[in-house]
Amino acid sequence: MDARQQNSWWVGTQPSDGLLQGIPSVPLSQYAKILLPMTAVFLLGFFLEHRGESGTERARLLAHEAAVIESGVQRVERGLEIATGDLFFVVDLVAEAIEDATPEHLAALERSTLAFLQHRPSYFQIRFIDAAGQETLRVERTPAGSRAAAKNELQNKSQRSYFSATMRLEPGEVFVSPLELNVERGAVEQPFKPVVRLATPISNSAGQRQGIVIVNAHGGHFIDAFQQDSDGTDVQHMVINSEGYWVRHRSEAEWGMVPERGRSFQTTFPDVWTQVQTRSHGWAETGEGLFYFDTVTPPAVASNPDGEAHELPSWIYLSFIPRRLLNDISVQIATSLLVLATPLYFALLAVGSLTASALHRRKLAEEALRNLEELKRVMMTAALDAIVVMDENGITLEFNPSAQRIFGYTLEEVQGKLVADLIIPPSYRETHRLGLERYLETGEGRIIDKHVDEIKGIRKSGEEFPVELTICPISVAGKQFFYGFLRDLSESGRREVQADLTAS
Repeated sequence: MDARQQNSWWVGTQPSDGLLQGIPSVPLSQYAKILLPMTAVFLLGFFLEHRGESGTERARLLAHEAAVIESGVQRVERGLEIATGDLFFVVDLVAEAIEDATPEHLAALERSTLAFLQHRPSYFQIRFIDAAGQETLRVERTPAGSRAAAKNELQNKSQRSYFSATMRLEPGEVFVSPLELNVERGAVEQPFKPVVRLATPISNSAGQRQGIVIVNAHGGHFIDAFQQDSDGTDVQHMVINSEGYWVRHRSEAEWGMVPERGRSFQTTFPDVWTQVQTRSHGWAETGEGLFYFDTVTPPAVASNPDGEAHELPSWIYLSFIPRRLLNDISVQIATSLLVLATPLYFALLAVGSLTASALHRRKLAEEALRNLEELKRVMMTAALDAIVVMDENGITLEFNPSAQRIFGYTLEEVQGKLVADLIIPPSYRETHRLGLERYLETGEGRIIDKHVDEIKGIRKSGEEFPVELTICPISVAGKQFFYGFLRDLSESGRREVQADLTAS
């Protein structure tokens, strides 16, 4: 291995034969100068595009989930408005019956409320409870169908919180219960039956409080308000009550207020719960993922016995986007971009390689040109014969040291001057001018591109002397140049050449 191979890194092998002989290998450093910046720009573009696409997809997902929650909340609010209207429809039926509480009127009330219940699948129970808390009328939906409870099945509800809260209301005000599980005879009904109770007080025409009318609505209609908008992804939709318990969840954490369950959203995601408590809607982000939430507060007013405002129950609807899903989206976008960008990157590599090779060849050509110029300078300096170069206008371009010595001019004296005025005797100058014009027009000349054994030259001093002459025409980039090689044939010239040879 030679010194160059030991001290340099080379791409490929040096061609040694065939058509590739003499084509130089490109150093790795030359490739690096081109390909590393291109790769850096490519990676930066890939990063920016990935970040932009990920941001767009994330924004799309967030907007979709916000729309899902907001749409569900609107359905819940609309459902509460409808339920409130239905409640007052039943109030009108009850008020008419109790004005003249004959058995016939009460039987008619039972038939009317039962028919109403049959046409309202979102309710499973309608009741009239008198001022003492005793159920007077209860129609209900059972697995066997809708029915009116027998007299011996009616219960006293005076100890239930919804009864006392509703009895404190003014006429026209509505009590809306928390979203909770239905309780029958002191126990949570199995299987779980979520319920929302809407109740309002009722008075007779004399203004005497007669009791309350209460409608039990299926809580599932409110819990599943956004189920129809789910897009089937791993996004989780949840509902929690104002106490921080799940009333809708994918796991057994649902209905965490039941003692044997015990888990709550409040304790599982305390940071998000804090934000839910301080804002009615918005985004919250944790290490687990992103949450969008919106709160439903029933449009009802209640009062405590001491006259203070009653805290209305609220339900919080949430959309939870797990961090894993966000990461999967990022990976999918990166994969798609790689599929599109990889061919482009390899195309850039090919262009970069060709560019590096072209630049390397150009560098070698420039080095070769510099070497050639240096070789020319050395040859011009070392030559014992005079070398004179002129352009197609006869202007002196080169005048080597031997020419300066033979003809007696310095380089500064000849630059930009006509060669004919410097070294051609006056008697030959017109012939020289005509011969140059003829050659430029026809490409033919009497002495150009020929060797002349002897012709007259003239020194700066005016002395004419014999010279041996060869003129070589050279065309470069459409321009004509002439190289003249002259040897001093005079006796003094021979002696000077002999002295130079002896000295060397």
